[in-house]
Amino acid sequence: MLQSNHYELLDKLRFGKDGEERKDALRALINLEYEAGFDDAGYLKLLADQDPVIRVYAIGATGRQKISAAIPELIKLFQESSDTLILNELLTAFLQYDSDDFLDIVIEKLRKLTKKSWLFSKRSPISGSRSDKSFILNQILIPSLKYIEIAGNAKVEKTVRPFLDHEDANVRWHALQVFEKLKINLKKEILGRMHTSDPSPLVRELAAILVEKHKSAETP
Repeated sequence: MLQSNHYELLDKLRFGKDGEERKDALRALINLEYEAGFDDAGYLKLLADQDPVIRVYAIGATGRQKISAAIPELIKLFQESSDTLILNELLTAFLQYDSDDFLDIVIEKLRKLTKKSWLFSKRSPISGSRSDKSFILNQILIPSLKYIEIAGNAKVEKTVRPFLDHEDANVRWHALQVFEKLKINLKKEILGRMHTSDPSPLVRELAAILVEKHKSAETP
């Protein structure tokens, strides 16, 4: 059960007179987490709070403490939310769980955000214009790829492959990193093009590493 000191700190986190007071409140709350100042019911109550500041804090706290009872609610939030701040905090929490429990919903989110027919669907759980959805995708893309790199498997290939052609070099690098870390083979022509023609030296360097790995694997 949440105590009065929790609520006092949460109020400071929301309404602190300046950034320093809010940071101090967050540090105190995190200390309480590690001092067993919260129980599972407390974390779940905070996750259900409608205030976005409280909810973002709660998401981070459940990730830091790896609260297994919170996983269903975290999954639901990720599926339903279009708030990029909340989505990014969720992806950070997913990484801290060090689990593949969230892999399917991350893949599904990326698929939906890149599917043209879905972008204009009235039944979409994320409302807004196509540009809104493009903004959401661009904001969560790299953290999503980071999670996929840690928790993924070969089935992520079709979802990740289109991002090898993304306009942002950081996205291309992280997409290629997924293939490298998960040991998913790429066609020689794709790797060759990225190795020789990509505008980013970091992408070319990573592609060169994969080219050499492929050569070594083919050597009897």
